[in-house]
Amino acid sequence: MPMNLETHVFVPGPLIADAQRERMAALLFATSYLEYCSYGNRLRLPLVALQRRQNIDPFIAHSVGLFDASGQFNGFYTAATIAEFGQIKTVSYYRAEMHAMDAAYDAFIAAHARENDLFVASLALEERYRGRGLFNVMLDHVKALARGKGSPRIVLTVWENSAAMGMYLNKGFRSRAVFDYAAELFFDRLHFMELLPPGESQ
Repeated sequence: MPMNLETHVFVPGPLIADAQRERMAALLFATSYLEYCSYGNRLRLPLVALQRRQNIDPFIAHSVGLFDASGQFNGFYTAATIAEFGQIKTVSYYRAEMHAMDAAYDAFIAAHARENDLFVASLALEERYRGRGLFNVMLDHVKALARGKGSPRIVLTVWENSAAMGMYLNKGFRSRAVFDYAAELFFDRLHFMELLPPGESQ
């Protein structure tokens, strides 16, 4: 069903209500291999609750929710410069065996990202609103954020076998590196993607 995209509004993370933050955690949980990572967590929390505690609430200042004219939550993204993310103190509540993978991922990002890159940590839409042009709306908002921060690149990571991989490639992102650490575990590879401003190439 076509949507009037002009009626949508972006809401800063700190103003997003508790119920929608729960949905953000559920969307994040559904878009990656977080079930394996989350079970047996040190807080013994339900898995989605763990994701909110670990990957939503600490970064809420850098999150933006997308709502339609009726106030329905459509999706969200979380993005900031690498330097801004580096200022956030986080704690991993995953079980001990996950720490090596976390450390390897952090090293992978550090090897390929720059301090002033805008890093999109997450971007997700509620399933019933997909295929209606909202991905483009959110990506345009991310691009405006990058321009406002003076970031020369937008970067993110995406799984090779996900639908999102093709979407980002179609929008001009390109893969710059591949994280193979967990390939044997998930039968998938994580790509570090970049989008440069129009007319620039490296």
